[in-house]
Amino acid sequence: MGVIEVAISAGNGQGKFHVDVVGSPAGNASAEVSLNVDALVAGREQFQQTLLGSGVAARQVLNAAERSVRETGEALFAALLGASEVVGQYRASAALAQERDEELRIVLRLDAPELAALPWEAMYDSSTGGYVCRQHQLVRHVPIPTAPPPLTVRLPLRVLGVVSAPRGLAPLDASRERDHLTRAISALANQGLAELTWTPNATWGGLHEMLMAGPWHVLHFIGHGDFVPALDEGVLALTSEDGRPDLVEASRFASLLRQARPMPRLVVLNSCSGAATGTDDLFSGTAATLARNGVGAVTAMQYAISDTAAAAFARGFYTALARGRGVDEAVSAGRIGILGTSGQTLEWITPVMYLRGRNARLFTLPPVDSRERTAEPVPAEPVPAEPVPAETPPAPAPSRLVRNFTGHSDWLFGLAFSPDGRLLATASRDQTARLWDAAAGSTVRILTGHTDGVTRVAFSPDGGVLATASGDRTVRLWDAAAGNTVRILTGHADWVRGVAFSPDGNVLATASDDKTARLWDAASGKTIRSFTGHTDWLFGLAFSPDGRLLATASKDRTARLWDAGTGKPIRTLTGHSDGVRGVAFSPDGSMLATASGDRTIRLWDAAAGNAIKTLTGHSGGVRGVAFSPDGSMLATAGDDQTARLWDGGTGNAIKTLTGHTDWLFGLAFSPDSRLLATASKDQTARLWG
Repeated sequence: MGVIEVAISAGNGQGKFHVDVVGSPAGNASAEVSLNVDALVAGREQFQQTLLGSGVAARQVLNAAERSVRETGEALFAALLGASEVVGQYRASAALAQERDEELRIVLRLDAPELAALPWEAMYDSSTGGYVCRQHQLVRHVPIPTAPPPLTVRLPLRVLGVVSAPRGLAPLDASRERDHLTRAISALANQGLAELTWTPNATWGGLHEMLMAGPWHVLHFIGHGDFVPALDEGVLALTSEDGRPDLVEASRFASLLRQARPMPRLVVLNSCSGAATGTDDLFSGTAATLARNGVGAVTAMQYAISDTAAAAFARGFYTALARGRGVDEAVSAGRIGILGTSGQTLEWITPVMYLRGRNARLFTLPPVDSRERTAEPVPAEPVPAEPVPAETPPAPAPSRLVRNFTGHSDWLFGLAFSPDGRLLATASRDQTARLWDAAAGSTVRILTGHTDGVTRVAFSPDGGVLATASGDRTVRLWDAAAGNTVRILTGHADWVRGVAFSPDGNVLATASDDKTARLWDAASGKTIRSFTGHTDWLFGLAFSPDGRLLATASKDRTARLWDAGTGKPIRTLTGHSDGVRGVAFSPDGSMLATASGDRTIRLWDAAAGNAIKTLTGHSGGVRGVAFSPDGSMLATAGDDQTARLWDGGTGNAIKTLTGHTDWLFGLAFSPDSRLLATASKDQTARLWG
């Protein structure tokens, strides 16, 4: 899929804005534009009435009100995609996508709060005679540090439906609303692709109980929502025990959603003003706030929507989603569904999508062919079983030097591959981190700002954010694409030597010489909890694959296992005769590997806590340990200037990699397990394949 990412931010002067194409298949561009935001915001009410009325009766020509919608769309297009040099990049990106038979996704980065209130989905390109979001996919990017990875789903896709109709608000026919959504996805339910369950009531307590009875993949809310200027935040109207409205702020609603395991990846808000936003806080709208607080994507209505349009949107949206499409494609399918209700309707402008991060595929679903086989009736007569496909063979062990990465002016402490394997990040005592093109070996970007050595680096699961730990006692979060600092985390009292993202990307863990580990909310940067108990420096840490456990490695000669959710210690692993310098979970979570200055590596049963095997062979202390993503190999980094590869199941030695001229501090496997990167005191990183 082709992607063009466009940012618009406040410029110099009233009504002046700066537009940047920060990424596109055709390159970058920038422009200065003018836009009368105040007038557009003042016209919201009339704009909404026009959209609602547009689908009532078919007409052959535009009336004055509908013409004003198009004029608004032309003004918005001119201020964003049609601005001077920007329009060239937009046209070229669209042409390239068409040439490659791809969809084009337009990602809006609205860096000025007042811009979030505008109906960008109405952008109209007069030169092509069409609305942009009917030609391409349009999403609003929520600028948060990280996003959860796609959730593996075993069909059916589970949707939790909520209808809230409290007394005292505009009447809402709950039974009719349930019927609309039920019929909208009934065909999917009959095929086993989706399952809709309704909450018995829409009270806080009732919803709390249902969320904990999950798993739920999607939460679909039907009811009233609004933006409250006094709170500068969006609210949803749940129902109190006495039937009156219980207005719940978006941030509080997000906390409720976190009670589900896993947290729903998608929220659909079919509420009156679910996507409306204030003009003082970029995240004040309900939808944006939910996305900022951990929901992978939020689809909402920026204006009131008719029942007919809402049902048509739901039908198209869920059909695309259950068939493995990205949520951006699902929103486009929903727009087409609304368009089918009337030739003159404009209500397809009403839905908006806020995407957390850049990955629009929220779910990993079974292949289509396997779903079709599941849906077929069982034959009356037995048939020969289909042959079971052979398992993918493990990646061959890296055995030769592929390339050197040179440029740092001091020791290299750590490195990490991006989730797509295209970038390699390195951490150095020269106070910088570097991003490299892994295939070419060239420097992509140098990240500066730390005031002491950079000790470790880690990518978020979606690859959008890079975390760096430093001797300056801070951790920095960087936009991996732009290279700018997103947030600085402070609180440790000494060097920070370890950093790791949780599997869902919502939490960041750090390890420090101050003898503590900390968990941080990756979105807000706030400390969640501290782990105390070690009696000396912490060298590193790792999350278990399910995110429930945190393992820490310490100079006090122990590793510890902690409950990541509560912070309580679970087990202390003893046996090493020197400091434990590195720790790693196997991909299936069954084993824990620890590396020590005593020249050994130990494999532990992660559940029972007993040592399974001790690996020997290094002639110096061992500073780093990593399992390959396919679990077939374990790699270790030693003071003896070598990296060693071991069988991930048996612990038998496979290969010794030589070439570095000083201690090795860190190593990392590529996502496909075929490459191994090593970091050394000799100021280089090496790639082996």
